[in-house]
Amino acid sequence: MNKVAIFDFDGTIVDTITDVALSFNKALKENGFPEHPIKAYDGFVGGNLETVVSRMLPQNCISEENIDKVKTTYRSIYSTSEKENTKPYPGVMDMLYTLKNQGWKLAINTNKGQVLVDQLNDKIFPDDMFDSVVGYLESRPSKPDAYGVNMICDECGEDVSQAIYVGDGMSDVNTAKNAQIPCIFVTWGQGSLEDGEYSNVVSVDTVSELQDRLINWDFK
Repeated sequence: MNKVAIFDFDGTIVDTITDVALSFNKALKENGFPEHPIKAYDGFVGGNLETVVSRMLPQNCISEENIDKVKTTYRSIYSTSEKENTKPYPGVMDMLYTLKNQGWKLAINTNKGQVLVDQLNDKIFPDDMFDSVVGYLESRPSKPDAYGVNMICDECGEDVSQAIYVGDGMSDVNTAKNAQIPCIFVTWGQGSLEDGEYSNVVSVDTVSELQDRLINWDFK
């Protein structure tokens, strides 16, 4: 059996926040809502798109109609933008090659739309880097449901007991929990590990530390 490393995308292996923030600010402006400093988006992102939009709207403007308007405008702007600021975090590419060379199966599980994550994967990474890429589709459950993890393991032909989840948000921690697999939480993204006791969750501060943890992980 091969080990499977399942990575969240935004804030975990790819730095997307600047282009995401710029697109959201354009969407907010077009719909008559105030824009935010790019740094503020660290506290907005995480979870599904509806939740993200609700965090950035003024409290008295949060409604299904307004969320839908901003969400639709954002999708249009972001999908057609050049995304010139979007790139892997330093050290990530070398880490992925190292894991690949050691026989790991690599996968992406994200709440970013499937079409968008496929486009970015094709633009940023080599064709054969990831064995499975599972993004958001309305037709299937999104994170933190374990559906994506199980789908990835099926596509990789590996047992879920050999999988480990890597992410930067509580959605990732809860996805791993629901899938009953361990989780490595990275601190360089936009999320934060909430106070509490977590079994089978460790936190890392650097990509090199992440690589060491993965390579030396004891799958029981």
